[in-house]
Amino acid sequence: MDSGASAHPTEAEFEQDPAAIAGRALLEERLARLTPDQLSAFWEAVGRCFGAPPPEAP
Repeated sequence: MDSGASAHPTEAEFEQDPAAIAGRALLEERLARLTPDQLSAFWEAVGRCFGAPPPEAP
């Protein structure tokens, strides 16, 4: 039966998931400990894997 719910959560739904919130906090904590060179290398690798530009600095 179709309950009307999507098999895949939307971006907004995903951002409200407790596990996603905890995972993002952990990632942000770890990224904050990187040197500027390490952070640059990280985003370069992400770009190679996902084809996305690095986010803008806060």
